[in-house]
Amino acid sequence: MSLLFKLKNRYTKFIFNLSASENRLYLMFYKYFYKPKKGSLQYYLDQYSRKHKPVSFLQIGANDGFVYDPLHKFIKRDMWSGVMLEPLPDVYKDFLSKLHRKRPEIKTINAALDVSDGFRPLYKIAISNKRWATGLSSFYKDVLISKLNSKRFLKYVKREKIKLPENIEEIVVSENIPTISPDTLLKLFDKNGFKLLAIDTEGFDFEILKMLDLSRISPEVILYEEVNFDDNTTKECRNYIEKHGYTLMTIKKDVIAFRNDIKI
Repeated sequence: MSLLFKLKNRYTKFIFNLSASENRLYLMFYKYFYKPKKGSLQYYLDQYSRKHKPVSFLQIGANDGFVYDPLHKFIKRDMWSGVMLEPLPDVYKDFLSKLHRKRPEIKTINAALDVSDGFRPLYKIAISNKRWATGLSSFYKDVLISKLNSKRFLKYVKREKIKLPENIEEIVVSENIPTISPDTLLKLFDKNGFKLLAIDTEGFDFEILKMLDLSRISPEVILYEEVNFDDNTTKECRNYIEKHGYTLMTIKKDVIAFRNDIKI
């Protein structure tokens, strides 16, 4: 592992601990000095959070809740309340549950959303437990395998000086993880539900939307990824959201949808 990579990991751990400890200087920075670039995903979330406090939310596929997480700074700065789901036990125990342990208004759950309460195989990278690897975990094995030749994947393999096994089955493995049904999950909220829905499930995002059912819920904001969709799924998902009264914007790999009656 390169020196630069080691230093970056140590810095990330240091900042993570500041956030988890509710460090006042850390929180003050985001409250008084943080200014996201106009037009970025963070810009729109910043505008929404400032204008529509208090924000209640549901996050599906939270991972560590910190690295690459678009919600983290606003959850901390603006005292959001909500529920965060992360299926991988180690990621949940070592990171997500610790990050919000001092926030009783945040409920973290070690589970994935599925049609029923129980267990289901999740495919993950076996050669590393770093954030870049755990973030690729998916219900879809073919989606995960498709990432193995990507520049991003190979970059991190090189940085960690990992010798890739010749057998894909040694790189991609499955783990039975707990699942929670929409009915069980939605009972965790009061009659007003939640204002913002964020999904990051490596290709399973549209299935999540359909399970939650936009005829049943009506969040003000929906955030998801379509980078792992084929063209048909991309179109179907957009049509589904627009049909339920939302306007969509694509910002790099993310899509953010605002309900048509919401001003930002």
